[in-house]
Amino acid sequence: MACLLAVAALWLITFQRIAFERDQAVAAAMKSNTNLAIAFEQQVFRTLKTAEQIAVFVRDLYMQQGRAVDLRQLANQRTIREAAFSIVSVVGENGDILSSTSLRASSVINYADREFFFAQREPGADTLFISQPVLGRVSGHWQIPMSMRIALPDGSFGGVVVMSVRPAEFTNFYEQADLGQQGLLELGKLDGAVLSRKIGGRNESAQDAAPFAWFSRRQTEPEGGFVDDGQALDGVARIVSYRTLAGYPLMVAVGTSYEDELAAARQREGRYLLMAGSISLALLLFASLLILMLARQRTAVSAVQASEALFRATFHQAAMGIAHIAPDGRIIGANEKLCLMLGYSEEELRARTIFELGDRHDEERVRMQLQQRLSAPLSAFFPEIEKTYRRKDGSILWVCEALSAVTDVNGQARFLVAVTQDITARKELEERLSHAALHDPLTGLPNRLMFMDRFDQVLESARRHGGLAGILYIDLDGFKGVNDRLGHATGDQLLCEVGRRLQNCVRAEDTVARFGGDEFGVVLASLGKAEDCEAVARKIITALATPFDLAANEASSTVIRVSASVGAAVYPVHGTDIAILLNLADTAMYAAKNAGRNQFTSAPGSQPAQP
Repeated sequence: MACLLAVAALWLITFQRIAFERDQAVAAAMKSNTNLAIAFEQQVFRTLKTAEQIAVFVRDLYMQQGRAVDLRQLANQRTIREAAFSIVSVVGENGDILSSTSLRASSVINYADREFFFAQREPGADTLFISQPVLGRVSGHWQIPMSMRIALPDGSFGGVVVMSVRPAEFTNFYEQADLGQQGLLELGKLDGAVLSRKIGGRNESAQDAAPFAWFSRRQTEPEGGFVDDGQALDGVARIVSYRTLAGYPLMVAVGTSYEDELAAARQREGRYLLMAGSISLALLLFASLLILMLARQRTAVSAVQASEALFRATFHQAAMGIAHIAPDGRIIGANEKLCLMLGYSEEELRARTIFELGDRHDEERVRMQLQQRLSAPLSAFFPEIEKTYRRKDGSILWVCEALSAVTDVNGQARFLVAVTQDITARKELEERLSHAALHDPLTGLPNRLMFMDRFDQVLESARRHGGLAGILYIDLDGFKGVNDRLGHATGDQLLCEVGRRLQNCVRAEDTVARFGGDEFGVVLASLGKAEDCEAVARKIITALATPFDLAANEASSTVIRVSASVGAAVYPVHGTDIAILLNLADTAMYAAKNAGRNQFTSAPGSQPAQP
């Protein structure tokens, strides 16, 4: 009886151990796939946000320039340089291509029958519309169109900004994650359409995901993981984790082969069965049984160590910065990527709080965000935030950060996990694009677009307060001769110096702008009386008549003499419309130039005045 009981106990323990290790292997794979699904979701989310930013930028540019917008030139100048978007086009209200980054695009290509065109014709939310994959008429390859509606000022349909993304661009994540020969990576729409899928080395798109278990489960659970038998796809059982993208009708799925994940466990199962059989047949002594138990204990320790090693590898080799943050804000762990981003060692970060790494004026906001996440640790969605950190060298680091909570068995938050993405380059690009759109690249002065905006603001203020406002239109006399005699480099240097002198002639609340060539404009805000406009003009004529001493090189300089013809118009003396006032000032400037140059002339009705 003792022998039978020992054998029964031995086989019971063996089968429990086998089941336990299978469960452990599945749980470890599920955890790893969940982390990969989160990373894949964030990559797709960033790609879509970038698509929205490019679409808004192109749409705003089209609203400013109309059909003159040249997307191919922007692509050549690297203003639009996101490699994922192979083609960016502006499509008119009738479906014809008006402008495109592709050399193969032609106005004879029409998109009026495309899904995205029908979707954007009807007014709705100003969001990115993601279409099903189609065979591109420009590229000749399968593409995923992403589009945003162009609305005219009256709200009517004005066209579409459409970008084409190759389906493989989304599943390139497969090469970054080791999913094995039978691994699955899928991006699909919530209506069941597969945008991109990669199984092993095979790419697929434009498929139907409705028969698959992860699609049907998502309808009741936005995210989760399970073991799929694979009968609906290719017969390969997989451990699948899926997530629904926040803010987009999309879902991602990551799967690894069930057999691949359990290969190591199955090898150990054979050893366990052989060991149990040998003990059952030979009825070895108690010492042999004890040795077997110790061997199993060592195997369990190895499995735990392997699991810990996998976690450490995933944590430290992640492409994004990751930090573990205590509820009081202390940093209790950081991966190598975050250390490199901030310039601190892990020990230095552990000695600090998350508040000390940011700006002091942002500390209260960061505390509130931490408390909000701690108060809802089980929430499936918490919005990403953009914030700044200060590196060890004092420089500013812009990041996009997502917070998630790690809870105990009671659902209480133990600590927070902050996943940080460096977006400093994107922020710098946004600042450069904003400045370039409103300023003259040579002088740094506001351009015509910013001039008109300032003039509109000044007129609106004058209307509200019943005041006066003026505009000066300035053209240099003799500038062409300077270019012809001394070259364009000296001419450019002269224009920069003219801009500085003009700024010195006006108040801080006034605006000096360069229209182009040798033409400048000045907006005079809050004039006390109409004659003040002439006084400023005379001051400008005197300043620009003073010779310019420009350095030709380190050893010599060149003295240049030019003058200025100035035209002016005053609101509301000469008109109340911005276009009329600008035209009157321009006409007055030409009258001053025709009257002998180096003069000031007010809007029609006034006589030229000698300086």
